[in-house]
Amino acid sequence: MKNTKNIVLAVLLILQAGLVAYLYRPGQNQAPPAVAIIKDLAPESVTSLAITDGLGKTLTLAKGKDWQISGSDYPADQEKIETLLKKFAAMKASRLVSQTPSSYARLKVADSDFNRKVALKANGKQIVFYLGTAPSAKSIHLRLAGAKEVYQVSDLAAWEVLAEQDSWWQTKYVNLPAAELSALTIANAQGGIELRHDQQDWRLAGKPDAALDRHPLETLLNAATQVTISSYLPKDFNPKGQPVATITCREAKGGTPLTIQIWDKDKPGDLDQPIKSSASPLYAKVKEYAIKELLTAKADSLLAAKPGPEGKDSGKGSPAAPAPPAAGAGKSSPSVKDRK
Repeated sequence: MKNTKNIVLAVLLILQAGLVAYLYRPGQNQAPPAVAIIKDLAPESVTSLAITDGLGKTLTLAKGKDWQISGSDYPADQEKIETLLKKFAAMKASRLVSQTPSSYARLKVADSDFNRKVALKANGKQIVFYLGTAPSAKSIHLRLAGAKEVYQVSDLAAWEVLAEQDSWWQTKYVNLPAAELSALTIANAQGGIELRHDQQDWRLAGKPDAALDRHPLETLLNAATQVTISSYLPKDFNPKGQPVATITCREAKGGTPLTIQIWDKDKPGDLDQPIKSSASPLYAKVKEYAIKELLTAKADSLLAAKPGPEGKDSGKGSPAAPAPPAAGAGKSSPSVKDRK
């Protein structure tokens, strides 16, 4: 009798295991793939982006040839805007938080009580949604206007969607590939520096046979070709006095040279200095530390240390090494003239 019960229990156990295996076989209980919250949104089709904060302040970004900050003379950060639009297009309806209108105000996604209201124009249609409270630093609550569902979306934060102009300025004021240069000249309070590329290495004018120290050379080239500003100055701004430094960058393939001029601080305690690039119609402010190399560079500081007695170097700088790639090597970027 006992054996019969054991057999029956074993059979039941086998049947149960088989049923579980059948019900949970691969592909049977997988959740359907999450769909996009904003259906068929193509980032490149967006021509306008308006952001309203919880206090009612609105900023509008409009796309013509490039993105611009509406009502402003300042260019917008193209890459930053395009990155945000891609995030909007990638938002998935995978985590439903609420469908109850009474929760909208608490989650800050109500029509009149929100942290952010975002209005997009794409293909002639307007898309509006609300961003609310943030469950974590990398997620936020969202509700489409006219919809009842509130979702928690990932990889998006309120600080990425600000209604402040200075959040969208194009702060990369000078952006040239150092490897594309054929010549660089600097005139500052220390004297003058003239560098030319001879298709193999950088050479110092007046000392063509002198080896250059790679570290200060690359630091100087980067300082001249990559300038990030802290803010723009008014369109009618006029600097006082003469520039304290003038930098000229020439590209190997020709075109109009890029000229950068830097003026002294308006007041001794200022942290910013006026700067003007010939590629921009606007003056800007730049932090002193960002242009320190351009203001203090001296020709002698670029020279590599000479070997001392018994092959030992003199202790000045690092050994001579190859400079940045030859001008024109690799894929060329648009000339300075074309970028204007």
